[in-house]
Amino acid sequence: MKTNPEIRWTASNILEDALSCQKHMTNLYNSASVEASTPELRDDFRNILMDTHQLHQDLFTVMQRRGMYMPQEAPPQEITQAWQKFSSQHTV
Repeated sequence: MKTNPEIRWTASNILEDALSCQKHMTNLYNSASVEASTPELRDDFRNILMDTHQLHQDLFTVMQRRGMYMPQEAPPQEITQAWQKFSSQHTV
């Protein structure tokens, strides 16, 4: 595999990529646990899923402490609007 010498990986790039991978892995292990054919296999996938969630949280915490990932809070009005929109869809 060739690498481009002009691309410089920073700690931020590496952690962002790792966080993205963990999000993807969580989805895959969740699907695998739902599709597992035996209770034992399902439990194994669930355990791996929980480990994957923990690793994701650990990466998020490291990035947040270093100022690399600072999600902004949604304004209260937007939260209220979203809540109203989706709660009204469930009242049939």
